[in-house]
Amino acid sequence: MKRRIVILLVALFIVGVAVIVWTLAGLPPVKYVLRYGISPGCEPTGETLEAEGVTFVEIGPGIFRMGSTSRAEGGDWLGKLCKPFGLPWGKQPEPSDEMPVHWVEFRRGFWIAATEITNAQYERFVHDHERNHYSKGDDHPVVNVTWEDAKKYCAWLTEKSGLPARLPSEAEWECACRAGSDGEFTFGDEVTRLSEHAWYEANSNGHPHQVATRKPNRWGLYDLHGNVREWCEDTYHGSYSGAPPDGSAWTQGGTPIRASMKKVPKLYHVLRGGSFFLPAVECRSAIRYSYLPEFSGRYLGFRPAFSNPDN
Repeated sequence: MKRRIVILLVALFIVGVAVIVWTLAGLPPVKYVLRYGISPGCEPTGETLEAEGVTFVEIGPGIFRMGSTSRAEGGDWLGKLCKPFGLPWGKQPEPSDEMPVHWVEFRRGFWIAATEITNAQYERFVHDHERNHYSKGDDHPVVNVTWEDAKKYCAWLTEKSGLPARLPSEAEWECACRAGSDGEFTFGDEVTRLSEHAWYEANSNGHPHQVATRKPNRWGLYDLHGNVREWCEDTYHGSYSGAPPDGSAWTQGGTPIRASMKKVPKLYHVLRGGSFFLPAVECRSAIRYSYLPEFSGRYLGFRPAFSNPDN
């Protein structure tokens, strides 16, 4: 009997160590491996479709790891090692709004526009749209659009095409930007390569450029690291604690604007991606911003997305 107990305790110890090592290595939870196989990450299916001049790329079912610890302040190696397990040892880092890093699952996959919406595409919806002199060409990204403007365009696109178009969730956007990369950028951590993929502070000459004139990521998506920031569906939350694990938009609650500024508090909405006037560090895959839904600017644009229907 004692021998069986010892064997059981040893087995539990080995399993516990294996789980810790597996987690520290950043490997996906076993349930996802069982569901999607040894490579459970999302991948493009190779399918594209066009609606009202907008090309969409299909991303298949799977998972990805969302967020980053890059903006966390302080902490030593022991604190960073122990933080995910709730252990108090070491000097632990102060969290940022890109934390906690977590796994997100897309059980149905999703579609996302290959480029930011351009002036020409937007003007199918708003015929008298006034172009910004910083971004005035047909193939330049439309700018000076509010979150509300972007939502209206998606509703129009749905009516015209029959596709359930909407703004991407923050999780969909980051998954599309990373394209399978765990690095700071879609191509890894080499900042020197950013100019190949993005219009940003170092190479933009202070204005947005035509879409799809930098290299795409390996999923065939353009300008996610630069050119203009992009509206997402979600309201802004100061951390990912409580975020939907299924990759849907997080629209419940959020961080309100200070009550002293408005009689009725309003919620900020999420913006993702870098832009033509931002430095490299502000163009990372995990970077997050927030503005009020009625705010617009010469560096704000969007790209639509939609989900596959339930089977």
